[in-house]
Amino acid sequence: MSTNLELFKAIVERGFSQGDLTVADDVCDEKLIEHQYLTRTDLPGPQILKAQIEDARRSIKGLRFTIEAIVESGDTVWARGKASGADPRSGKPVSIDVMDVCRFANGRLVEHWGVPDRFALLHQLGALPPPPNRM
Repeated sequence: MSTNLELFKAIVERGFSQGDLTVADDVCDEKLIEHQYLTRTDLPGPQILKAQIEDARRSIKGLRFTIEAIVESGDTVWARGKASGADPRSGKPVSIDVMDVCRFANGRLVEHWGVPDRFALLHQLGALPPPPNRM
């Protein structure tokens, strides 16, 4: 049986970085509780994660997800990472921070909170005004 850290790393590496949707079948509970804003929750657990992977890889071409800090506490994994790649429309490089909290039970992902920095993505794409001059 894999540890919770290994399961989380598989989601990041196989799923988000490589686009391997089968990772969702390997790690998700059918009754996964999803808390990430704008994520579909009307699907069985593995399908939720598959949709997240597909959406992320559609939003950032050549998506690479790097774990920058990770902590396991009891049944929960807390992680901070960096998602990088290119805007699929312009080809412009983009990079955003992502925070994830994943709760596991019996070797399965049962609950997830995710916070991708969508404001940073919008700013890098020119969809938000530049920050005010701070002189």
